[in-house]
Amino acid sequence: MPEIAVVKVERVADDGGQPGRLVHIERPEDWAACPECGVVSTRVRQRRTTHPRDLPYGPGAAWVRWHERQFACTETLCTRKAFTESIVEIPPRARVTGRLCRAVARQVAAGRSVAAVGREYEVSWPLVHRHFAAHADALLIEPEPPRVLGIDETRPGRPKWIKNEATGRWARTGLFETNFVDLSGSGALLGQAAGRIGNAVMDWLNTCGEDWRSQVRIVAIDPAACYRTAIRQALPNAVIVVDHFHLVALANKALTSACRRITASSAGARAGSPIRNEPTGAACSAAANACQSAVSPGCGTT
Repeated sequence: MPEIAVVKVERVADDGGQPGRLVHIERPEDWAACPECGVVSTRVRQRRTTHPRDLPYGPGAAWVRWHERQFACTETLCTRKAFTESIVEIPPRARVTGRLCRAVARQVAAGRSVAAVGREYEVSWPLVHRHFAAHADALLIEPEPPRVLGIDETRPGRPKWIKNEATGRWARTGLFETNFVDLSGSGALLGQAAGRIGNAVMDWLNTCGEDWRSQVRIVAIDPAACYRTAIRQALPNAVIVVDHFHLVALANKALTSACRRITASSAGARAGSPIRNEPTGAACSAAANACQSAVSPGCGTT
């Protein structure tokens, strides 16, 4: 790492008896500039040793010991009386080095899972995910406005019910999220909004700007009235269509219902028993009422 010098290396063993090394580092300069006023100080108040996690190097494990100094600010007008030295790779209060953060982000970007990378480098899942997100934000560019916009909701995982001990009421967790997808270009996910209501759609579309919204020509949604109302207000010039999935699902549902009705009607006719399609006030029995025909208008049987 730049800006540091290796003071010494000690051979040690970990808790399992495996050999490793303790690498002691420090800044070679005996001065530091105050981050508040910029005045250089050489007055050391105290010394501290931190244990930032670094990239593995060479055979066996390696643990870094960062010997940092706290300087006293010599500027009388400065409001900061003391400050601790730092370097680019080890910022103040950092528990991991910068090059380790960049390495785990590149590993996830190459296709590995966040959990697998965290286990290999012995860091937490949130840390790996946070630095991968920062790595992705630096590479991603703002997508072009889509001509065909897709809007649909998803729910991560299954809903759970949690009881409020104070009120005794049950509340359901696992809220829906509204997704916005470019259906005419690369098909990438453009953004997400919390909730499955019209206000969530309008708030997200309003953040895109008037020029962005004016280029949307078609919006594909599921048959949701809240989405349709929000789109008519935020995108008045766009044509609203129902996406293929829900359209086919509704057609299959109608076809299945018709097939069941025809099958039940045919089976009833073959058995010689009437099929009741409408409710009646009392039960009907052809034998008990001495009906002369299978069709009895008087009792409502059809």
